[in-house]
Amino acid sequence: MKRKLTLPLLVLFVCQMSFGQDNTKLVTKDNTQIVAKDTVITTKPPVKVERRWGDGGVGIGIDYGGLIGVKATFYPIAYLGVFAAGGYELIGIGWNVGCLGRIIPADGRHGVRPYLKVMYGVNGVTKVTGKSGYDKMFYGVTPGIGLETRFGKKKKSGINIDLNIPIRSPEYFDMVNRMKNDPQIKMNNSTIPISVSIGYNVEF
Repeated sequence: MKRKLTLPLLVLFVCQMSFGQDNTKLVTKDNTQIVAKDTVITTKPPVKVERRWGDGGVGIGIDYGGLIGVKATFYPIAYLGVFAAGGYELIGIGWNVGCLGRIIPADGRHGVRPYLKVMYGVNGVTKVTGKSGYDKMFYGVTPGIGLETRFGKKKKSGINIDLNIPIRSPEYFDMVNRMKNDPQIKMNNSTIPISVSIGYNVEF
């Protein structure tokens, strides 16, 4: 009697083990499909590289020709730009021309791009109310560093911030000394060794 019961029980146990193994395989296959599907969904398309030829903008500071002005930059290559600026100074129209070099190209993929630059033009102005003989613009070389920020999906527009160190001419300091030694003049401002510019620019 025991032998008769043992055989069917053994058959049932083997069948149960076989079904359990098949179910495990099905579960494993389903999980693999889910992971593959999730991977496809989270994949981001590559950012398109675009050739940028230059930019134009408006801002304040000597990078824009004076207290307020405009600047246009041309990119002969993605890592290099040449620019010209013109704007209103305290006593007339100021200007600057120069070039800049980037370590990150202007190609539509990078939203933040630092650069080095050097320019020549108006980098010092003197003015005395009621004494036009002291009103004069001075020209010289100005090196500096800057940071371009570009926003949006195509990264075509944004803010430029520049920090400059004007190398002012001896004539400028001679004029400042004359003003200091004139008893009729009260100096309200002193010469600042650095200059900051900020502007909004759009690339094309």
